Amino acid sequence: MQKEYVFYDTVGIDFPLDEAIELVKSPCHGDFLVSNDPEAEAIIYAPEINFYLQHSRDSIANKISTITKLYAIRALGFDFAQDMDYAQEVGNKVLIVTDDESLEALKAELRDEDFTVMLLSPSTILDVNGHIGSLHVTLKKEDELLELECDQIIWWNAPLFAMKQSGVYDPALLGLEGALKKLRDNKGEYHYKNFINYDPSICQYHERRTEICGKCAEVCPTVAILKEDETKHLAFSHIDCHGCGGCVSVCPSGALDYTQMPRIAFAHLSESFKGATALIIPNKMDLGLIDIPLREGVLPLMIEGEKYLHEAHLLNLLQTSGNPIIFYTDFISKGTGDVIRIINEIFEKKYHKKAIYVCEDSADLARIFESMESFPECMYGINEDGLRKREIFSARLSHLVDGEDLGVVKTGEHVHYGDIIIDESKCTLCLSCVGACNVRALTAHPEDNSLRFNASICTNCGYCEVTCPEKDCLSVIKDEMRLKPSWFSQRIMAKDELFTCIECGTPFATVKAVEKIAAIMTPLFGNDAVKLRTLYCCAACKPKVMFQAHMDNENKGLNL
Repeated sequence: MQKEYVFYDTVGIDFPLDEAIELVKSPCHGDFLVSNDPEAEAIIYAPEINFYLQHSRDSIANKISTITKLYAIRALGFDFAQDMDYAQEVGNKVLIVTDDESLEALKAELRDEDFTVMLLSPSTILDVNGHIGSLHVTLKKEDELLELECDQIIWWNAPLFAMKQSGVYDPALLGLEGALKKLRDNKGEYHYKNFINYDPSICQYHERRTEICGKCAEVCPTVAILKEDETKHLAFSHIDCHGCGGCVSVCPSGALDYTQMPRIAFAHLSESFKGATALIIPNKMDLGLIDIPLREGVLPLMIEGEKYLHEAHLLNLLQTSGNPIIFYTDFISKGTGDVIRIINEIFEKKYHKKAIYVCEDSADLARIFESMESFPECMYGINEDGLRKREIFSARLSHLVDGEDLGVVKTGEHVHYGDIIIDESKCTLCLSCVGACNVRALTAHPEDNSLRFNASICTNCGYCEVTCPEKDCLSVIKDEMRLKPSWFSQRIMAKDELFTCIECGTPFATVKAVEKIAAIMTPLFGNDAVKLRTLYCCAACKPKVMFQAHMDNENKGLNL
Protein backbone atom coordinates (compact mmCIF):
# COMPACT_ATOMS: atom_id res chain seq x y z
CA MET A 1 0.00 0.00 0.00
CA GLN A 2 1.45 3.36 -1.04
CA LYS A 3 2.21 5.85 1.69
CA GLU A 4 0.45 9.23 1.79
CA TYR A 5 3.58 11.28 2.41
CA VAL A 6 6.70 11.51 0.28
CA PHE A 7 10.04 13.14 1.14
CA TYR A 8 12.39 13.91 -1.72
CA ASP A 9 15.83 14.03 -0.14
CA THR A 10 17.90 16.66 -1.96
CA VAL A 11 20.19 17.44 0.99
CA GLY A 12 21.12 14.02 2.33
CA ILE A 13 19.40 13.92 5.71
CA ASP A 14 21.32 11.92 8.29
CA PHE A 15 18.45 10.68 10.41
CA PRO A 16 15.47 8.40 9.76
CA LEU A 17 11.98 9.66 9.03
CA ASP A 18 8.73 8.30 10.38
CA GLU A 19 7.64 5.11 8.66
CA ALA A 20 4.56 6.93 7.31
CA ILE A 21 6.85 8.94 5.00
CA GLU A 22 8.18 7.51 1.74
CA LEU A 23 11.82 8.57 1.30
CA VAL A 24 12.89 9.03 -2.32
CA LYS A 25 16.23 10.06 -3.79
CA SER A 26 15.00 11.25 -7.18
CA PRO A 27 11.95 13.02 -8.64
CA CYS A 28 8.89 10.79 -8.61
CA HIS A 29 5.25 10.53 -9.54
CA GLY A 30 2.61 8.84 -7.48
CA ASP A 31 -0.65 9.22 -5.66
CA PHE A 32 0.97 10.97 -2.71
CA LEU A 33 -0.96 13.48 -0.63
CA VAL A 34 1.87 15.66 0.72
CA SER A 35 5.41 16.24 -0.48
CA ASN A 36 8.30 18.40 0.63
CA ASP A 37 9.43 19.19 -2.91
CA PRO A 38 7.56 19.92 -6.17
CA GLU A 39 9.74 17.35 -7.91
CA ALA A 40 8.10 14.67 -5.77
CA GLU A 41 4.61 14.94 -7.18
CA ALA A 42 1.76 15.06 -4.67
CA ILE A 43 -1.59 16.78 -4.26
CA ILE A 44 -0.10 19.19 -1.71
CA TYR A 45 3.34 20.73 -1.85
CA ALA A 46 4.47 21.79 1.63
CA PRO A 47 7.58 24.02 1.34
CA GLU A 48 7.64 24.54 5.11
CA ILE A 49 9.04 21.01 5.57
CA ASN A 50 12.33 21.79 3.83
CA PHE A 51 12.31 25.27 5.38
CA TYR A 52 12.03 23.76 8.86
CA LEU A 53 14.76 21.21 8.16
CA GLN A 54 17.15 23.86 6.88
CA HIS A 55 16.67 26.32 9.74
CA SER A 56 15.51 24.54 12.88
CA ARG A 57 17.74 24.18 15.92
CA ASP A 58 15.66 21.31 17.30
CA SER A 59 17.31 18.07 18.35
CA ILE A 60 17.31 15.18 15.89
CA ALA A 61 14.60 13.42 17.87
CA ASN A 62 12.39 16.51 17.81
CA LYS A 63 13.03 17.02 14.11
CA ILE A 64 11.83 13.51 13.34
CA SER A 65 8.67 14.13 15.34
CA THR A 66 8.10 17.62 13.96
CA ILE A 67 8.50 16.65 10.32
CA THR A 68 5.79 14.04 10.82
CA LYS A 69 3.60 16.75 12.37
CA LEU A 70 4.13 19.08 9.42
CA TYR A 71 2.95 16.36 7.02
CA ALA A 72 -0.01 15.57 9.28
CA ILE A 73 -1.04 19.24 9.53
CA ARG A 74 -1.27 19.48 5.76
CA ALA A 75 -3.18 16.21 5.55
CA LEU A 76 -5.58 17.36 8.23
CA GLY A 77 -6.38 20.55 6.32
CA PHE A 78 -7.02 18.44 3.21
CA ASP A 79 -9.30 16.02 5.08
CA PHE A 80 -11.46 18.75 6.65
CA ALA A 81 -11.54 21.10 3.64
CA GLN A 82 -15.07 21.96 2.56
CA ASP A 83 -14.30 23.36 -0.87
CA MET A 84 -15.74 22.27 -4.18
CA ASP A 85 -14.28 22.32 -7.68
CA TYR A 86 -15.81 24.59 -10.32
CA ALA A 87 -14.85 25.39 -13.91
CA GLN A 88 -15.53 28.32 -16.23
CA GLU A 89 -15.00 28.23 -19.98
CA VAL A 90 -12.57 30.93 -21.09
CA GLY A 91 -12.43 31.87 -24.76
CA ASN A 92 -9.68 33.61 -26.71
CA LYS A 93 -10.94 37.23 -26.67
CA VAL A 94 -8.39 39.46 -24.95
CA LEU A 95 -8.63 43.19 -24.39
CA ILE A 96 -5.38 45.13 -23.97
CA VAL A 97 -5.84 48.51 -22.31
CA THR A 98 -3.00 50.92 -22.88
CA ASP A 99 -1.96 54.15 -24.58
CA ASP A 100 1.38 52.63 -25.51
CA GLU A 101 1.29 52.23 -29.28
CA SER A 102 4.48 50.16 -29.22
CA LEU A 103 2.43 47.24 -27.93
CA GLU A 104 1.31 46.43 -31.45
CA ALA A 105 4.03 43.76 -31.35
CA LEU A 106 2.43 42.18 -28.31
CA LYS A 107 -0.88 42.23 -30.13
CA ALA A 108 0.66 40.37 -33.03
CA GLU A 109 2.32 37.85 -30.71
CA LEU A 110 -0.95 36.99 -29.04
CA ARG A 111 -2.71 36.70 -32.38
CA ASP A 112 -0.09 34.16 -33.40
CA GLU A 113 -1.15 32.18 -30.33
CA ASP A 114 -4.73 32.18 -31.60
CA PHE A 115 -5.97 34.96 -29.31
CA THR A 116 -8.42 37.52 -30.68
CA VAL A 117 -6.96 40.79 -29.47
CA MET A 118 -8.56 44.20 -29.07
CA LEU A 119 -6.67 47.28 -27.97
CA LEU A 120 -8.25 50.28 -26.27
CA SER A 121 -7.14 53.46 -24.57
CA PRO A 122 -7.98 53.51 -20.82
CA SER A 123 -9.66 56.91 -21.31
CA THR A 124 -12.46 55.28 -23.31
CA ILE A 125 -13.46 52.72 -20.66
CA LEU A 126 -16.18 53.65 -18.18
CA ASP A 127 -16.85 50.38 -16.37
CA VAL A 128 -16.09 46.65 -16.24
CA ASN A 129 -18.49 43.98 -14.99
CA GLY A 130 -18.79 40.20 -15.07
CA HIS A 131 -16.01 37.72 -14.47
CA ILE A 132 -13.26 35.84 -16.26
CA GLY A 133 -14.65 34.23 -19.41
CA SER A 134 -17.51 36.73 -19.49
CA LEU A 135 -16.31 40.29 -18.93
CA HIS A 136 -18.53 43.19 -20.02
CA VAL A 137 -16.81 46.49 -20.78
CA THR A 138 -18.70 49.75 -21.06
CA LEU A 139 -16.88 52.32 -23.16
CA LYS A 140 -17.53 55.75 -24.59
CA LYS A 141 -16.64 56.56 -28.18
CA GLU A 142 -17.57 59.87 -29.76
CA ASP A 143 -20.37 60.51 -27.25
CA GLU A 144 -21.78 57.04 -27.84
CA LEU A 145 -21.93 54.32 -25.16
CA LEU A 146 -20.82 50.94 -26.40
CA GLU A 147 -20.66 47.48 -24.83
CA LEU A 148 -17.80 45.10 -25.48
CA GLU A 149 -17.40 41.52 -24.33
CA CYS A 150 -14.13 39.70 -23.79
CA ASP A 151 -12.70 36.80 -21.79
CA GLN A 152 -9.66 38.43 -20.17
CA ILE A 153 -8.08 41.88 -19.90
CA ILE A 154 -4.51 43.11 -19.63
CA TRP A 155 -4.55 46.67 -18.28
CA TRP A 156 -1.46 48.65 -17.26
CA ASN A 157 -2.07 50.47 -13.97
CA ALA A 158 -5.67 49.31 -13.95
CA PRO A 159 -8.08 51.26 -11.70
CA LEU A 160 -9.61 49.61 -8.63
CA PHE A 161 -13.04 49.08 -10.23
CA ALA A 162 -11.43 46.96 -12.95
CA MET A 163 -9.14 45.00 -10.65
CA LYS A 164 -12.14 43.86 -8.59
CA GLN A 165 -13.21 41.62 -11.48
CA SER A 166 -11.61 38.23 -12.02
CA GLY A 167 -9.75 37.92 -15.32
CA VAL A 168 -8.20 41.42 -15.21
CA TYR A 169 -4.38 41.47 -14.92
CA ASP A 170 -2.09 44.42 -14.42
CA PRO A 171 1.44 44.02 -15.87
CA ALA A 172 2.53 46.88 -13.63
CA LEU A 173 1.90 44.52 -10.67
CA LEU A 174 2.59 41.09 -12.15
CA GLY A 175 5.15 41.98 -14.81
CA LEU A 176 4.26 41.49 -18.45
CA GLU A 177 5.40 37.86 -18.48
CA GLY A 178 3.40 37.18 -15.34
CA ALA A 179 0.26 38.67 -16.84
CA LEU A 180 0.73 36.79 -20.11
CA LYS A 181 1.22 33.54 -18.21
CA LYS A 182 -2.14 34.12 -16.53
CA LEU A 183 -3.76 34.63 -19.94
CA ARG A 184 -2.28 31.46 -21.35
CA ASP A 185 -2.97 29.32 -18.28
CA ASN A 186 -6.60 30.41 -18.09
CA LYS A 187 -7.45 29.93 -21.75
CA GLY A 188 -9.77 27.00 -22.33
CA GLU A 189 -11.06 26.15 -18.87
CA TYR A 190 -10.52 28.16 -15.69
CA HIS A 191 -10.72 26.08 -12.52
CA TYR A 192 -11.57 27.58 -9.16
CA LYS A 193 -12.87 26.66 -5.73
CA ASN A 194 -15.14 28.19 -3.15
CA PHE A 195 -13.15 29.57 -0.24
CA ILE A 196 -16.14 30.57 1.86
CA ASN A 197 -18.92 28.64 3.57
CA TYR A 198 -21.92 30.67 4.64
CA ASP A 199 -24.56 30.08 7.32
CA PRO A 200 -27.33 32.67 6.82
CA SER A 201 -29.13 31.61 10.02
CA ILE A 202 -26.58 33.47 12.18
CA CYS A 203 -25.65 36.19 9.68
CA GLN A 204 -26.24 39.70 11.06
CA TYR A 205 -27.11 41.08 7.62
CA HIS A 206 -29.41 38.34 6.35
CA GLU A 207 -33.06 39.46 6.13
CA ARG A 208 -32.71 42.14 8.83
CA ARG A 209 -35.19 45.01 8.55
CA THR A 210 -32.35 47.50 8.85
CA GLU A 211 -28.70 47.15 7.94
CA ILE A 212 -26.74 46.46 11.10
CA CYS A 213 -23.83 44.55 9.61
CA GLY A 214 -22.22 43.95 6.23
CA LYS A 215 -18.56 44.16 7.19
CA CYS A 216 -17.76 41.17 4.96
CA ALA A 217 -18.82 43.05 1.82
CA GLU A 218 -17.01 46.19 2.98
CA VAL A 219 -13.64 44.47 3.37
CA CYS A 220 -13.90 42.26 0.27
CA PRO A 221 -11.24 43.48 -2.17
CA THR A 222 -13.15 42.10 -5.17
CA VAL A 223 -16.82 41.74 -6.05
CA ALA A 224 -17.01 38.29 -4.46
CA ILE A 225 -19.51 39.42 -1.79
CA LEU A 226 -22.29 41.84 -2.66
CA LYS A 227 -25.15 43.08 -0.50
CA GLU A 228 -28.65 42.94 -1.99
CA ASP A 229 -30.12 45.79 -0.02
CA GLU A 230 -33.78 45.22 -0.95
CA THR A 231 -33.89 41.67 0.39
CA LYS A 232 -30.92 41.95 2.77
CA HIS A 233 -29.33 38.89 1.23
CA LEU A 234 -25.63 38.39 0.57
CA ALA A 235 -24.63 37.29 -2.93
CA PHE A 236 -21.41 35.31 -3.36
CA SER A 237 -19.34 35.06 -6.53
CA HIS A 238 -16.81 32.33 -5.88
CA ILE A 239 -15.11 32.90 -9.24
CA ASP A 240 -14.23 36.47 -8.18
CA CYS A 241 -13.02 35.43 -4.71
CA HIS A 242 -9.26 35.62 -4.18
CA GLY A 243 -9.47 33.42 -1.10
CA CYS A 244 -7.85 36.02 1.15
CA GLY A 245 -10.33 35.30 3.97
CA GLY A 246 -10.70 38.92 5.09
CA CYS A 247 -14.47 38.50 5.32
CA VAL A 248 -14.05 35.57 7.74
CA SER A 249 -11.96 37.59 10.17
CA VAL A 250 -14.57 40.39 10.48
CA CYS A 251 -17.71 38.22 10.54
CA PRO A 252 -18.96 38.71 14.11
CA SER A 253 -21.07 35.59 14.46
CA GLY A 254 -19.02 33.03 12.54
CA ALA A 255 -21.56 32.87 9.71
CA LEU A 256 -18.60 32.77 7.34
CA ASP A 257 -16.06 29.97 7.60
CA TYR A 258 -12.93 29.36 5.56
CA THR A 259 -13.31 26.20 3.49
CA GLN A 260 -9.57 25.54 3.18
CA MET A 261 -9.22 25.47 6.96
CA PRO A 262 -12.62 25.30 8.71
CA ARG A 263 -12.70 26.14 12.42
CA ILE A 264 -12.97 22.51 13.44
CA ALA A 265 -9.93 21.62 11.30
CA PHE A 266 -7.95 24.40 12.95
CA ALA A 267 -8.95 23.09 16.38
CA HIS A 268 -7.47 19.68 15.51
CA LEU A 269 -4.43 21.24 13.86
CA SER A 270 -3.59 23.28 16.93
CA GLU A 271 -2.95 20.05 18.88
CA SER A 272 0.33 19.74 16.96
CA PHE A 273 1.54 22.99 18.55
CA LYS A 274 1.43 21.91 22.20
CA GLY A 275 4.58 23.28 23.78
CA ALA A 276 5.75 24.77 20.47
CA THR A 277 5.75 28.28 19.03
CA ALA A 278 3.62 28.77 15.92
CA LEU A 279 5.33 30.72 13.15
CA ILE A 280 2.38 31.57 10.88
CA ILE A 281 3.37 32.28 7.29
CA PRO A 282 0.89 32.99 4.46
CA ASN A 283 1.61 30.95 1.32
CA LYS A 284 2.28 34.11 -0.67
CA MET A 285 5.36 34.91 1.44
CA ASP A 286 8.75 33.82 0.10
CA LEU A 287 10.31 31.37 2.57
CA GLY A 288 13.65 31.88 0.85
CA LEU A 289 13.84 35.36 2.37
CA ILE A 290 13.83 33.99 5.93
CA ASP A 291 17.49 33.25 6.41
CA ILE A 292 17.97 32.86 10.15
CA PRO A 293 18.06 29.85 12.47
CA LEU A 294 14.69 28.98 13.99
CA ARG A 295 14.67 28.99 17.75
CA GLU A 296 14.16 25.58 19.28
CA GLY A 297 10.51 24.57 19.35
CA VAL A 298 9.41 26.88 16.54
CA LEU A 299 7.01 25.25 14.06
CA PRO A 300 6.02 26.90 10.78
CA LEU A 301 2.33 26.98 9.95
CA MET A 302 1.63 27.83 6.32
CA ILE A 303 -1.83 29.27 5.69
CA GLU A 304 -3.68 29.72 2.41
CA GLY A 305 -5.56 32.99 3.01
CA GLU A 306 -3.49 35.60 4.81
CA LYS A 307 -6.53 37.30 6.34
CA TYR A 308 -8.92 34.63 7.64
CA LEU A 309 -7.54 34.22 11.17
CA HIS A 310 -9.78 35.58 13.90
CA GLU A 311 -9.90 35.70 17.69
CA ALA A 312 -11.12 32.11 18.13
CA HIS A 313 -8.25 30.75 16.00
CA LEU A 314 -5.57 32.80 17.71
CA LEU A 315 -6.68 32.23 21.29
CA ASN A 316 -6.96 28.50 20.58
CA LEU A 317 -3.37 28.43 19.34
CA LEU A 318 -2.11 30.45 22.32
CA GLN A 319 -3.91 28.31 24.90
CA THR A 320 -2.93 25.05 23.23
CA SER A 321 0.74 25.91 22.80
CA GLY A 322 1.37 27.99 25.92
CA ASN A 323 3.66 30.10 23.76
CA PRO A 324 3.39 33.33 21.79
CA ILE A 325 2.45 33.35 18.12
CA ILE A 326 4.63 34.91 15.45
CA PHE A 327 2.87 36.14 12.32
CA TYR A 328 5.37 36.56 9.48
CA THR A 329 3.56 38.58 6.83
CA ASP A 330 3.74 41.78 4.83
CA PHE A 331 0.06 42.45 5.34
CA ILE A 332 -2.34 42.21 8.26
CA SER A 333 -6.04 42.43 7.46
CA LYS A 334 -8.35 44.86 9.23
CA GLY A 335 -10.10 42.12 11.19
CA THR A 336 -7.00 40.16 12.14
CA GLY A 337 -5.24 43.40 13.05
CA ASP A 338 -8.04 44.29 15.45
CA VAL A 339 -7.98 40.92 17.21
CA ILE A 340 -4.20 40.86 17.49
CA ARG A 341 -4.32 44.19 19.33
CA ILE A 342 -7.23 43.04 21.51
CA ILE A 343 -5.59 39.74 22.47
CA ASN A 344 -2.26 41.43 23.15
CA GLU A 345 -3.98 43.88 25.51
CA ILE A 346 -5.70 41.00 27.29
CA PHE A 347 -2.45 39.07 27.73
CA GLU A 348 -0.67 42.20 28.94
CA LYS A 349 -3.35 42.63 31.59
CA LYS A 350 -3.27 39.00 32.66
CA TYR A 351 0.33 37.83 32.18
CA HIS A 352 2.23 41.06 31.48
CA LYS A 353 3.56 39.42 28.33
CA LYS A 354 3.01 39.87 24.62
CA ALA A 355 0.92 37.16 22.96
CA ILE A 356 1.19 37.79 19.20
CA TYR A 357 4.12 39.28 17.29
CA VAL A 358 3.95 40.52 13.71
CA CYS A 359 7.03 40.83 11.52
CA GLU A 360 7.93 40.82 7.86
CA ASP A 361 11.69 40.31 7.67
CA SER A 362 14.43 38.17 9.14
CA ALA A 363 15.84 40.92 11.33
CA ASP A 364 12.49 41.43 13.09
CA LEU A 365 12.10 37.69 13.45
CA ALA A 366 15.52 37.37 15.06
CA ARG A 367 14.66 40.10 17.59
CA ILE A 368 11.40 38.35 18.45
CA PHE A 369 13.20 35.06 19.07
CA GLU A 370 15.42 36.84 21.59
CA SER A 371 12.65 38.57 23.52
CA MET A 372 9.57 36.34 23.43
CA GLU A 373 8.47 34.57 26.59
CA SER A 374 6.33 31.49 27.16
CA PHE A 375 3.18 31.50 29.29
CA PRO A 376 2.37 27.84 30.04
CA GLU A 377 -0.05 28.98 32.75
CA CYS A 378 -2.52 30.00 30.03
CA MET A 379 -2.83 26.49 28.55
CA TYR A 380 -6.40 25.32 28.29
CA GLY A 381 -8.34 22.96 26.06
CA ILE A 382 -11.99 22.63 25.12
CA ASN A 383 -13.91 20.56 22.59
CA GLU A 384 -14.83 23.16 19.97
CA ASP A 385 -16.94 20.78 17.88
CA GLY A 386 -20.41 22.30 17.37
CA LEU A 387 -19.55 25.60 19.03
CA ARG A 388 -19.88 28.91 17.22
CA LYS A 389 -17.06 31.40 16.84
CA ARG A 390 -18.06 33.61 19.79
CA GLU A 391 -18.92 30.65 22.00
CA ILE A 392 -15.41 29.29 21.50
CA PHE A 393 -13.78 32.62 22.26
CA SER A 394 -16.05 33.19 25.26
CA ALA A 395 -15.24 29.81 26.82
CA ARG A 396 -11.50 30.29 26.30
CA LEU A 397 -11.40 33.90 27.44
CA SER A 398 -13.51 33.14 30.51
CA HIS A 399 -10.93 30.56 31.59
CA LEU A 400 -8.16 33.10 31.08
CA VAL A 401 -9.93 35.74 33.18
CA ASP A 402 -10.50 33.09 35.86
CA GLY A 403 -12.51 35.06 38.40
CA GLU A 404 -10.41 38.22 38.25
CA ASP A 405 -11.47 41.70 37.20
CA LEU A 406 -8.97 42.68 34.51
CA GLY A 407 -10.81 45.84 33.57
CA VAL A 408 -12.03 46.91 30.15
CA VAL A 409 -10.50 46.34 26.72
CA LYS A 410 -11.77 48.47 23.87
CA THR A 411 -12.57 46.51 20.74
CA GLY A 412 -11.89 47.73 17.23
CA GLU A 413 -13.35 49.28 14.12
CA HIS A 414 -13.84 45.90 12.48
CA VAL A 415 -14.30 43.54 15.44
CA HIS A 416 -17.04 44.46 17.87
CA TYR A 417 -17.85 43.26 21.36
CA GLY A 418 -20.06 45.01 23.88
CA ASP A 419 -22.95 44.81 26.29
CA ILE A 420 -26.55 45.92 26.65
CA ILE A 421 -28.56 47.74 29.30
CA ILE A 422 -32.25 47.04 29.88
CA ASP A 423 -34.46 49.31 31.97
CA GLU A 424 -36.42 46.64 33.81
CA SER A 425 -39.18 49.06 34.76
CA LYS A 426 -39.97 49.57 31.07
CA CYS A 427 -39.46 46.00 29.85
CA THR A 428 -42.74 44.11 29.44
CA LEU A 429 -40.96 40.87 28.56
CA CYS A 430 -42.53 40.84 25.11
CA LEU A 431 -39.35 38.95 24.06
CA SER A 432 -39.01 40.79 20.75
CA CYS A 433 -35.32 41.16 21.52
CA VAL A 434 -34.98 37.39 21.99
CA GLY A 435 -36.55 36.83 18.59
CA ALA A 436 -34.16 39.37 17.07
CA CYS A 437 -31.04 37.74 18.54
CA ASN A 438 -29.87 34.87 16.32
CA VAL A 439 -26.74 34.01 18.33
CA ARG A 440 -28.43 33.02 21.60
CA ALA A 441 -27.01 35.95 23.57
CA LEU A 442 -30.54 36.94 24.66
CA THR A 443 -32.69 34.09 25.91
CA ALA A 444 -36.11 33.63 27.53
CA HIS A 445 -36.48 31.49 30.65
CA PRO A 446 -40.04 30.31 31.36
CA GLU A 447 -38.97 28.60 34.59
CA ASP A 448 -38.77 32.00 36.31
CA ASN A 449 -40.25 34.34 33.65
CA SER A 450 -36.92 36.06 33.10
CA LEU A 451 -35.03 37.60 30.20
CA ARG A 452 -31.31 36.79 30.34
CA PHE A 453 -28.25 38.02 28.46
CA ASN A 454 -24.70 36.75 27.94
CA ALA A 455 -22.53 39.65 26.80
CA SER A 456 -19.58 37.49 25.81
CA ILE A 457 -21.42 35.83 22.90
CA CYS A 458 -23.27 38.98 21.77
CA THR A 459 -22.10 40.28 18.38
CA ASN A 460 -22.86 43.87 19.39
CA CYS A 461 -24.97 44.20 16.22
CA GLY A 462 -27.66 46.32 17.90
CA TYR A 463 -30.61 44.57 16.22
CA CYS A 464 -32.22 43.98 19.62
CA GLU A 465 -32.16 47.74 20.23
CA VAL A 466 -33.94 48.62 16.99
CA THR A 467 -36.42 45.78 17.55
CA CYS A 468 -37.43 46.64 21.13
CA PRO A 469 -40.92 48.22 21.00
CA GLU A 470 -40.53 50.04 24.31
CA LYS A 471 -39.12 53.55 24.27
CA ASP A 472 -35.72 53.98 25.96
CA CYS A 473 -35.87 50.45 27.34
CA LEU A 474 -32.92 48.64 25.71
CA SER A 475 -29.63 50.29 24.79
CA VAL A 476 -26.36 48.86 23.47
CA ILE A 477 -22.90 49.54 24.88
CA LYS A 478 -20.56 49.50 21.91
CA ASP A 479 -17.04 48.17 21.54
CA GLU A 480 -15.79 47.10 24.89
CA MET A 481 -15.05 43.86 26.69
CA ARG A 482 -15.49 43.80 30.44
CA LEU A 483 -13.00 41.20 31.60
CA LYS A 484 -14.72 39.98 34.72
CA PRO A 485 -16.77 36.85 35.48
CA SER A 486 -20.21 38.45 35.10
CA TRP A 487 -19.45 39.36 31.47
CA PHE A 488 -19.24 35.65 30.61
CA SER A 489 -22.38 34.43 32.35
CA GLN A 490 -26.08 34.85 31.81
CA ARG A 491 -27.41 37.88 33.67
CA ILE A 492 -31.09 38.37 34.47
CA MET A 493 -32.01 41.60 32.66
CA ALA A 494 -35.74 41.64 33.47
CA LYS A 495 -38.20 39.46 35.34
CA ASP A 496 -41.94 39.52 36.05
CA GLU A 497 -44.91 37.54 37.37
CA LEU A 498 -47.49 36.05 35.06
CA PHE A 499 -50.97 37.60 35.05
CA THR A 500 -53.86 35.13 35.26
CA CYS A 501 -57.09 35.66 33.35
CA ILE A 502 -59.80 36.94 35.71
CA GLU A 503 -62.34 34.67 33.97
CA CYS A 504 -60.63 31.30 33.67
CA GLY A 505 -57.44 31.73 35.70
CA THR A 506 -55.11 30.91 32.80
CA PRO A 507 -51.76 32.76 32.81
CA PHE A 508 -51.58 34.67 29.51
CA ALA A 509 -49.16 37.64 29.84
CA THR A 510 -46.83 39.34 32.24
CA VAL A 511 -48.22 41.62 34.91
CA LYS A 512 -46.38 44.63 33.47
CA ALA A 513 -47.66 43.98 29.95
CA VAL A 514 -51.27 43.78 31.12
CA GLU A 515 -50.89 46.88 33.28
CA LYS A 516 -49.34 48.81 30.40
CA ILE A 517 -52.14 47.92 27.97
CA ALA A 518 -54.73 48.67 30.62
CA ALA A 519 -53.20 52.10 31.24
CA ILE A 520 -53.38 52.91 27.52
CA MET A 521 -56.88 51.54 26.87
CA THR A 522 -58.73 52.55 30.05
CA PRO A 523 -59.21 56.22 29.04
CA LEU A 524 -60.52 55.05 25.65
CA PHE A 525 -63.02 52.61 27.18
CA GLY A 526 -64.33 55.24 29.63
CA ASN A 527 -66.95 53.79 32.00
CA ASP A 528 -67.68 50.70 29.88
CA ALA A 529 -67.32 48.07 32.59
CA VAL A 530 -67.43 45.14 30.16
CA LYS A 531 -64.66 46.47 27.93
CA LEU A 532 -62.60 47.34 30.97
CA ARG A 533 -63.02 43.79 32.23
CA THR A 534 -61.76 42.34 28.93
CA LEU A 535 -58.43 44.07 29.52
CA TYR A 536 -57.73 41.46 32.15
CA CYS A 537 -58.97 38.46 30.18
CA CYS A 538 -57.05 35.97 28.06
CA ALA A 539 -57.60 35.83 24.30
CA ALA A 540 -60.11 33.00 24.63
CA CYS A 541 -62.20 34.73 27.32
CA LYS A 542 -62.30 38.22 25.78
CA PRO A 543 -64.92 37.33 23.11
CA LYS A 544 -66.87 35.24 25.60
CA VAL A 545 -67.16 38.23 27.91
CA MET A 546 -68.19 40.52 25.05
CA PHE A 547 -70.76 38.10 23.63
CA GLN A 548 -72.18 37.37 27.06
CA ALA A 549 -72.62 41.09 27.69
CA HIS A 550 -74.32 41.45 24.31
CA MET A 551 -76.71 38.59 25.06
CA ASP A 552 -77.50 39.99 28.51
CA ASN A 553 -78.41 43.32 26.94
CA GLU A 554 -80.59 41.56 24.34
CA ASN A 555 -82.40 39.67 27.06
CA LYS A 556 -82.92 42.81 29.04
CA GLY A 557 -84.49 44.37 25.96
CA LEU A 558 -86.88 41.45 25.50
CA ASN A 559 -87.94 41.57 29.11
CA LEU A 560 -88.79 45.22 28.72
